[in-house]
Amino acid sequence: MELKTPEKGGYDKVLSELDAPIDVQQANAVYVGQRIIIPTQGEADSLYQDGYGRRLENRDFALTPSEALYLVEKERLTIIDEDEGRILSFQEILNRELKKDALLWTKYIIYRDIRGRGFVTKFPTEQSTIFLVYERGTYAKKPPCYEIHMVYEGMNETIGHLEQVLQSSMRSNRTLKLAVIDRRGEVVYYSLEKAELEKLGSDALE
Repeated sequence: MELKTPEKGGYDKVLSELDAPIDVQQANAVYVGQRIIIPTQGEADSLYQDGYGRRLENRDFALTPSEALYLVEKERLTIIDEDEGRILSFQEILNRELKKDALLWTKYIIYRDIRGRGFVTKFPTEQSTIFLVYERGTYAKKPPCYEIHMVYEGMNETIGHLEQVLQSSMRSNRTLKLAVIDRRGEVVYYSLEKAELEKLGSDALE
């Protein structure tokens, strides 16, 4: 699938005027209007094929904060501030995005773990705490087969909400898993079946 990138003279100007050298093996993004945009069609196509990014209504190709942070950490992406004309560090990007999403760091830890295991994962929306995960080699060919629900410290989770999440995943023919970050910062995944959830509910009533 070929992605069409609109002409963005402003983005190109930022890239061309940047004095700092950029690794040619890295993709280049511009931080503009609270978005992380890939202005070059070839780089956008390459990232899309690897399971990153999406088209916005105005045809810009944008990365989610988790995607951008992961690619920066892996040294596959350079992000330039459009207004300041300089490269942003991993920490600067994280600090900016945390102001918009307080759960970003927790989401990123899980995103990084899923990606590190070789799976493509997407968020239904940028603020979502649910990860839709594709079986290896099936991205853009088949629907996601796993739905991972994030559980974090201090979260007010209920059996009723988990039941709703489970029913939603079953209707979509996806396997539901819970992702929990332990005290060592490692991600542990738990499968959740209807029978197990019903048992939890009955235990809570005893």
